[in-house]
Amino acid sequence: MRSNTQAISIDSPPERAFAFVADPDNLPRWAIGFAQDVMQGGDLGYVVTTGQGEVGLRVATDANLGVVDFHMRDPGGANAIAHSRVLPRGDGAEYVFTQFQAPGMTDAVFDGQVAALAHELVALKALLEVECPL
Repeated sequence: MRSNTQAISIDSPPERAFAFVADPDNLPRWAIGFAQDVMQGGDLGYVVTTGQGEVGLRVATDANLGVVDFHMRDPGGANAIAHSRVLPRGDGAEYVFTQFQAPGMTDAVFDGQVAALAHELVALKALLEVECPL
């Protein structure tokens, strides 16, 4: 099983970064390659509309440790987890995200997810660093 870990420095207080990332409703704003829409419901607590269908989602968090783990179930019933953590870095934050290649997932699909995450982290950084009324 392959894995990929990426990190980005964000000039935003870690508490603010954590609160933003830990809120599933914010996923369509920054996880743009994954989440088109998020709604409460389903057996995991949330349903995420993706380009490949609906994915069940549960977000496990620990504010004291900065942990935000995304537990997902795809339409076929396969489970996956992505681990992330918001770490204090001076007055800012470091966001670290690890994803795994799921069993049966092709290398090409995983490589696409890795590339998408790189863009998503840039979007997250921009959202948290730039004051925007949207």
